[in-house]
Amino acid sequence: MTEERRVPEELDAAMRRALGDNPSPTATEVLEAAERLLDQVLRTECESRSSALDLLTVDALMTHAIEIATRDSGSLERFSREAMDRIASR
Repeated sequence: MTEERRVPEELDAAMRRALGDNPSPTATEVLEAAERLLDQVLRTECESRSSALDLLTVDALMTHAIEIATRDSGSLERFSREAMDRIASR
């Protein structure tokens, strides 16, 4: 039996905002949302307290993108490499 993971309300709301309330995003759409939010955080140089939630949201979005990609086992390795390359280039 697997334990259901519960996302804190504030983090869940931040993820939904980043995804434009898209209820069924693709792995690529989630990755793009993470990139946009990370770019926003980096522009502010992480100087505000709200940056902590934004960084947690980026992390959660990256995790979610990889979870979605695992559903298509043929693309997981390629997607994971692409995601890390794209985030590292920021």
